[in-house]
Amino acid sequence: MPPLFNAFGIFLLRQFYLGIPKELEEAAIVDDCGYWRVYWNIILPLSVFFFLANWNAFAWPPVATSGADLTVIQVGIASFSTQYGANWNYVLAAAVVAVIPMLALFLVFQRRMVESIKTSGLK
Repeated sequence: MPPLFNAFGIFLLRQFYLGIPKELEEAAIVDDCGYWRVYWNIILPLSVFFFLANWNAFAWPPVATSGADLTVIQVGIASFSTQYGANWNYVLAAAVVAVIPMLALFLVFQRRMVESIKTSGLK
């Protein structure tokens, strides 16, 4: 979550929102969608990709946090590997745990994500 609230994350999300074609929003308004429905059905599913990229961040979380109790799961997975070997059973189990929230998010927004990507090729 910290990258979502830093200046670079906010800038990227702002640029992402500005890059969405106005035709998508206008088409939704013509189809009798309100502001929040446009956001929920079009903008938010497209933002899931931005969240996914920040969820898998590896370099920023150790810089932003100071204690071992605040370690994100990706850094924790890397701690199972050493120079001479890895505990692959722990790595794979942790990877499954790391995938569960993203899989749940995808299942919730699957239809909307596919529809928003499908219609983002407007000219």
